[in-house]
Amino acid sequence: MKEILNKITKFSIYLLVFLVPLWFLPFSFEKFEFNKQYLLFFLTSITFFTWLAKQILYEKELRFRRTPLDLPVLIFLGIAILSAIFSVDRYSSLFGFYGRFSDGLINLLSLGVLYFLITNNIGLSEKVKVKKPVSSRGRGLGEETPDVTPKLNRHPNLLTLNGLLKTLMWSSFFVVLISYLSIFNQFPNLNFQFFNPVAASLEGLAVFLAVIVVLLVVLSQSNCLVLAAAMGLLLVIDFAGAWWVLIATLSLFLIFVLRTRIYQEDVRRFFLPIALIVIAGLGLAFDFLPHQKFGGGFNQLFNFQLPKEQILDQGTSWQIAFKTLIDNGKNFFLGSGIGTFFNDFVKEKPKEFNQTLFWQVRYDRGGNHISEIIATTGVFGFLSYLFLVGVFLMVSYILIVSSKQQAFSQLPLLVAFIALLVGQFVYYQNTVLSFMFWFFLGISAVSWKRAIKEKTLSFSLKIFPEMELLFEAILVILVLAIFLSGYWGVKIYQADIAYAKAEMNDIQQERTKLLEEAVKKNPNFAHYKIILARSYLTEVLDELKKPQNLQNSQFLQERIAKAIDVAKKATEMSPNNVVTWETLGTIYRDIRTVATGALGWAQKAFSRAVLLEPANPILHTELGKLYLISGETEKAKLEFEKALELKSDYVDASLQIALVLEKEEKIEEAIRKLEDLADLYPVNTEILFQLGRLYYNNNQISDAILVLERVVKINPNHSNALYSLGVAYKKNGETQKAIEVFERVLELNPGNQDVKQKIEELRK
Repeated sequence: MKEILNKITKFSIYLLVFLVPLWFLPFSFEKFEFNKQYLLFFLTSITFFTWLAKQILYEKELRFRRTPLDLPVLIFLGIAILSAIFSVDRYSSLFGFYGRFSDGLINLLSLGVLYFLITNNIGLSEKVKVKKPVSSRGRGLGEETPDVTPKLNRHPNLLTLNGLLKTLMWSSFFVVLISYLSIFNQFPNLNFQFFNPVAASLEGLAVFLAVIVVLLVVLSQSNCLVLAAAMGLLLVIDFAGAWWVLIATLSLFLIFVLRTRIYQEDVRRFFLPIALIVIAGLGLAFDFLPHQKFGGGFNQLFNFQLPKEQILDQGTSWQIAFKTLIDNGKNFFLGSGIGTFFNDFVKEKPKEFNQTLFWQVRYDRGGNHISEIIATTGVFGFLSYLFLVGVFLMVSYILIVSSKQQAFSQLPLLVAFIALLVGQFVYYQNTVLSFMFWFFLGISAVSWKRAIKEKTLSFSLKIFPEMELLFEAILVILVLAIFLSGYWGVKIYQADIAYAKAEMNDIQQERTKLLEEAVKKNPNFAHYKIILARSYLTEVLDELKKPQNLQNSQFLQERIAKAIDVAKKATEMSPNNVVTWETLGTIYRDIRTVATGALGWAQKAFSRAVLLEPANPILHTELGKLYLISGETEKAKLEFEKALELKSDYVDASLQIALVLEKEEKIEEAIRKLEDLADLYPVNTEILFQLGRLYYNNNQISDAILVLERVVKINPNHSNALYSLGVAYKKNGETQKAIEVFERVLELNPGNQDVKQKIEELRK
């Protein structure tokens, strides 16, 4: 049985290394990170159990191998736990923000456990000889020298460092193969073009490949095919962040080996790193050259049209990080909470962001990982992370400069780790990159054992039978915890399958039922509740579109009550999530005509949303509209002016200012403002409709008809414009035109009694 447990431990870790870069499933809404998180958590849990069970049940001794990184790792994990406890959104801190998942505490703790599993399940062995590289002086052919990586214990049930690295290389090979087949559309029946198994974006794949390329270059092993194929993909994707990883890491590598002269007998090894630095430099240069000449980069130079991920710019990422840090005392020390960058972004984004092309996007991740650490875990989190990285770099450097043999064994792992570290300054962390970071921490700490005397903490259970019984009880509790986690995990997965089906379903009633199933199976994701509340609201609005005599009042009241109840529960679960309050405000706003007091509650909900996202001009405008409806003109005007201050070209706010002027009975001034807006936005139907309406109210009937005809020409189904045009025709004496227009309105709104009455009057 002991051998079986050993084999399970070994197989599970190998399986993780091989599968994490490749794993995805099509069943859940998010097909990559969500499924990789499941794989990581459950395989790590099983491996931890088998490792512990072997020691408690069969060896009767607890042994823990110590490394210089143990304390820094534990400190960093401890700070992350504290950050999650005092988080602004504990559910996002625990599970990760919905749709991203890789930034939660469960993910981080799984990786921390994996680190200790690696360091405690690999042992050193004898040196293995390989052929020495050809000397530049023509000597050394056929001679033997120690391999560039340490070989580890050959016990069949133990992990080996070389075995783990080879497993990673095989996984990378299949990643590259699948990505090539996908990019060149070899899966036409599966709709898999531009697919890669590493991440949902090609940019995430590019950073992963840059790390693999660096590792292969320094290892100098016979992986030329994978290296060339990976570089080909980097050229096709042409992501600036990946080029920076190559340039920075390989430059540091060259500087180090030139100073230490560890490759003085094989200077040709410098050619490949230099060539890759030149290629990466050209990739960056092409990005800055004129688009007409070079197409903006390698991929378009070779006529590749690939989708680009919209990544938050680096300047805004750092700005949000430091603004979050100084927002309050808790944030300064522990950050907003691990996994809550979304909350930081909406609260701290600068108003200048509203001038960018993607100003309406709410980013749930920073442009780089380091700024996220600062924002979400504070000074303590950043310093503990710095301590962890600093200890790793210091020990690796000391060992490398101590002897050439250590340099050969440590340098590939150190350079791969530095590549991952550089990547954290130019890109955020997905599951694969996080896994790689902790994987290289673990195998590097193991490789240090050749030079650093191994220290082991051990505790014999044979001496203390009481302790043996206690640990056996702990083992039973662990088994129960794993089974409960499995049951809980299945429910969560089933919920996401239901949610994915709902998003693909166009039949509203079926969609609502699937969303109800998702919320029932997993009530801990506020995102499900938000979408369900909106689905209830859609059903309410669809019912209200029916003629009043055909409306089901009981169904309406039931759906209104459910929409409000679910939205309120979402706000209670995530009170600092702007989307929950925006959803609740939208529901109250849209049902105000059939629910007493809804207008006041809508104002309160949108006011809360504005506090959480103060630089959003849309929220200010929506709140202003509610004030305008309730007759609070001055408050409305202040909100519209604030919206224009945040985004001077926000059309809706400018339009509402004109409507405020109308409320203030400044009709001529309101008309002039709308005329100016119509000149700037000649195809904006809402501006034209309001201008036509004001023309009519100001008795400028001919002008009203001309403008409303433009609206109908742009949008033939604009019911309000058609109705107003019919009224204008009627007043202008054009009876037949008025009848035709009202008949069109009736087609769009069957059963409308007011329109029917107007048609009958005109026909008489």
